[in-house]
Amino acid sequence: MSLASALNAVVRDLRNTGGIELRISDEPATSDPGYESVLLLSGRRWSTGLLAPLGLTDDERLVHVADQVQEFVFEELARLELPVTWPECPEHPVSHPLTPVLTSGPPSWQCPKSGDTVAPIGRLQS
Repeated sequence: MSLASALNAVVRDLRNTGGIELRISDEPATSDPGYESVLLLSGRRWSTGLLAPLGLTDDERLVHVADQVQEFVFEELARLELPVTWPECPEHPVSHPLTPVLTSGPPSWQCPKSGDTVAPIGRLQS
């Protein structure tokens, strides 16, 4: 799975759940040949590099990308003085975000309290 494919899945979740505006620049965030990278940009002109080591499996890459996008979203939500709970756990609203995890099935968003899998990464619905 390419970085672009993994990123598309996570951005789909962001859009489906009413998250922040996120743009992706094809500009590399690093020149290190051991990584694929892009720049993430918020609607408020903040940016950060998203890096994915080349040696990851497809599932590891998807979880790695989801984790990095989630951290960027947390920072942007905090700057906007909004709750830092993306994606919000449907079992515990206004409490905590879901966590991207490797599972025995597809990489998924999971409740960190109950351990319940909510949806595969890329398939969240509002």
